[in-house]
Amino acid sequence: MIIEEINLQEILDARERRAVAQSNLLKQYDNTVVSFSMNIAGEVKNTPLIELAFWAAIERIETEVNATILYKNIIQEKTGPEALYVFNQEADTIKHITVEIENANPIGRLFDIDVIDRFGKKLSREIIRTCLVCDGPVTICSRNRAHGLSVIKSATQELLLNFACEKLASFAVESLIEEAVLAPKPGLVDSINNGAHKDMNLDMLCRSAGVLRPYFADCVRFGAEDDKCIDTLQKAGICAENTMLKETCGINTHKGAIFAMGIYLGALGGYLSRGGNLFNRCSNLALQKSNNMSFTENTHGDLVRKEFRKAGAIEEACQGFPTATKAAKALKESGGDALYALLIIMESTIDSNLLYRGGQAALDFVQNESTRILKLPSNEQKNALVVMDEECIRKNISPGGAADMLALSILISKISQIVNF
Repeated sequence: MIIEEINLQEILDARERRAVAQSNLLKQYDNTVVSFSMNIAGEVKNTPLIELAFWAAIERIETEVNATILYKNIIQEKTGPEALYVFNQEADTIKHITVEIENANPIGRLFDIDVIDRFGKKLSREIIRTCLVCDGPVTICSRNRAHGLSVIKSATQELLLNFACEKLASFAVESLIEEAVLAPKPGLVDSINNGAHKDMNLDMLCRSAGVLRPYFADCVRFGAEDDKCIDTLQKAGICAENTMLKETCGINTHKGAIFAMGIYLGALGGYLSRGGNLFNRCSNLALQKSNNMSFTENTHGDLVRKEFRKAGAIEEACQGFPTATKAAKALKESGGDALYALLIIMESTIDSNLLYRGGQAALDFVQNESTRILKLPSNEQKNALVVMDEECIRKNISPGGAADMLALSILISKISQIVNF
C-alpha cells in the first residue's frame, strides 16, 4: 500500500458522497442503513494499520447484528476505509449493538458507526464518547480544543498499534497450535502421536506456543517503530527462547518458529505503519544481519550450515519467505487443506532438522515422498501420510523446519484475510 496524505476538500467530498449514498439506499430499500468509517485525526486516513482495525470492526458488525444483509459495499479510498450496509432489522436494535461494539475495547473509540432508520433519522448515542487523550467527554475536549492535533494523532497511533500487537500475537499463537494439532504429520508431534520425538508431546507444544504471545506482540511493535530492528528482535528472540525452555524444561519446541515468526511479524509491523511491500520488508529485515541470523548459537541450523553448506531457514527469510507464501496460497486455493500445504513445504524445504537427524538421505526421503504423495488423488493423500509418518518414526527423522514454515503459512493466511498486502 502507498500511504497518502489528503486535504480538506477531499474529506468534504467523501462526506458528501457518503451522504448521497445513504439517501439513495434509504429510498431503494426503505430499511435500516448502517454507515461505518474510521475516526482518524490528521492528514493520513488510510494505512494498513487502520485497515486492520477496520476489518476487525467489520467482522464484529456482521457477526453481532443478527439480521439479513440486504446491501453491502466496502469502499477503500485514501480518505479512509468505509462500509455501507442495509439491514432488515429495526434501527434501535442495531444502534444498541453498534454502541456496544464501539464501547467494547479501547480501539472501538476509533469506530464511527452511524445507524439511520428507515425515515432518514440518524440515531444518537445514549453514552457520551470519551476523549482519546484524557478520557473525559470528547465533546467538551473538542469544543475547547483541549489537545493539539499532534497529541491526538499520537494517541490514535498508540491505540491502533496496541490493537495490532495483541491481534497479531493471538494469530501467531493460534497458528502454532493449529500446526501442532494437525494430523497426520510425518515424524512430527500431532494429535495422533508424538512422531519421532520422545521428549515432547502435543500438550507441551501448546503450552510453549502460549508463553510466546508477549514476544510476538513485541515483534510487531519493534517493526512498527523502526525498520532496522534486527538487533532488537534478536535480543527479544533470545529472551523468548529462554522463556520457552523454562516452560518445556529445556526442550526445544519452537526455536525455528521464534526466528521465522519474529522476522515476519517485525516486517509486518513496519508494513502496517509505513506501507510498502511486506515481503520485501521481510527480506530487507533478514538481510540486515544475514551473516549472523540465528537468535542463538549452536542450533541445528548452525550445525547443518557448517556441515552441509545449506542455509535453510536463513535463506528462506532473506528471500522474503517464498515457501511459506506459496503454502499460504495453497491453503487458500484448497479451502484450508493444511496437509496439502505441508506437502508443498516438505517437497522443497531444505530442512535442517532432517539433515541433523538423518543427513542428506533423510532430506531426500521426505522431499521425494512428498512429491510422490502430491501426485496421488486427494482422497488417497491422507493414508499415504500415515504410512510416511510410520516410516519417519522408524527412521527417527522429523521435518521440524517444515512444521515451522507451515505455522508461518497459516499465520500469513490468517493475516491476508484482513490486511491487503
